[in-house]
Amino acid sequence: MTAFVGRDVAVEFAIGPEGTAPGSTDWKALGMMRGKSMKTSWETVDTTADKSPGFTKTNLVTFKSVEFSGDGVSYDDDVFNQALFKGHAISPGSATSNQPKVWLRMTDPNGDKYQGPFIISEYSDDRPYADAATWSITAMSNGNVVFTPAP
Repeated sequence: MTAFVGRDVAVEFAIGPEGTAPGSTDWKALGMMRGKSMKTSWETVDTTADKSPGFTKTNLVTFKSVEFSGDGVSYDDDVFNQALFKGHAISPGSATSNQPKVWLRMTDPNGDKYQGPFIISEYSDDRPYADAATWSITAMSNGNVVFTPAP
């Protein structure tokens, strides 16, 4: 396996409800990103009882949640699709029943891929006086997010 840097990881989005997987032409690159993160968490339930081996706690998992977070430098070029994403995050339309729902796909240079439906839970614009204007997003899974290793 070859190491890679984060700038070579592609992030794409498609605006649509969680029940309808996007077609190949629906995906748009989210450009001029810096940080890109996908975090998977499992909720657990305690299954420890009076006869648990060695008085050691035991658990089962119940539900998985996946969180995407990312940030980038603000650009107004259409090719980076930032205005489209921001518009949907702040004022979602009827295509998603006025909910900030998107499909996200993050692909590593070797072909490893995360893909699934998300709800945008936070969108932030920062405009410091003497620095680049930036933006950041956080989105939480809203259905099955799948990790597919490279073939």
